[in-house]
Amino acid sequence: MQSGLFAGPRLAGDLRKFLSAHRPAALALATQAIERGVETVYYTGSGGSWSAMYSGKYLSDRFTTLGSDALLSYELIWRNPVRLGPRALVFAASYSGETEDTVAALRHARDSGASTVGLTNRADSTIATEAERAIAYGSSALYAMPMAAVSLFALEHARLPGNEAAGEVLAGFDALPAAIERAFESERDNGLEVARRLLSAQVLYCIGAGPLYGLAYKFALTVFMENIRTHGSVIESAELRHGPFEMLERQRADMVFLLGSDESRAMTQRSIDFARSQGATVVVYDAADYDDVHPLLSPFVLKVALQWLVVHSALLRGIPGLELLEIPDG
Repeated sequence: MQSGLFAGPRLAGDLRKFLSAHRPAALALATQAIERGVETVYYTGSGGSWSAMYSGKYLSDRFTTLGSDALLSYELIWRNPVRLGPRALVFAASYSGETEDTVAALRHARDSGASTVGLTNRADSTIATEAERAIAYGSSALYAMPMAAVSLFALEHARLPGNEAAGEVLAGFDALPAAIERAFESERDNGLEVARRLLSAQVLYCIGAGPLYGLAYKFALTVFMENIRTHGSVIESAELRHGPFEMLERQRADMVFLLGSDESRAMTQRSIDFARSQGATVVVYDAADYDDVHPLLSPFVLKVALQWLVVHSALLRGIPGLELLEIPDG
């Protein structure tokens, strides 16, 4: 509870502060992008920071006419997109602001003539000082705060020309801090129960789709593996039917499903039902349990439940140096 990197106890308060201090800047980025004639947005980062950027692309694609992509930092350099130029905007996310990959991507974007925005914890970091603009969020929540920044940008970019649906999602941010507080309290005991069920797991699959795919990626590859020290893999809900399910013929699997309340729900539920019928150990975190949270903002609250699972799992597995682990947010 006292760990500086266990963001859960402070997440609701930190998000309130972020919305108060940085929402105007994030919204202003959308206005500036329109004024500059930005046509393409690249969301970049590595590890947990990349997974936060996924929401920016998802919302951009859903609500705006911007071309967009969420690229791992070095991939932006190696791919060197033709559209990376004066009419492009690049978000570079890094908690420390010093991540080698993302510093390199930021410099490549800047040298290509693109506008740049740094998303970091500290205002004096390399990324914050070298980006054209920066949002230094001052929180250990290296997933939630950058995700909030790019989500606000994408939704505002759509709302300004009159997209009412985007405006509804944007308004949903006001309900998030209270929902996060409730999730933090209500999921504590369940996290311990689930951690006990999964204590023998050597491989953990995290399955999600739609707005929850980025969260599934984060926990499978940058939390389960890093902080529980188990093997992990992420699978998109519909993709389970195209090969991965064959493993259940001969081996039991340990599977954590993120069940959205958006359009992906029916397919994810089909995958849950089939996994159970084949004897898999199935854990489900359901966005519908938070009916006051907009379906497209569900990653903000489901991550709290997953945090508790990881904290209890690390303790039960006797992983040393818990206070040094980046358990909740990357």
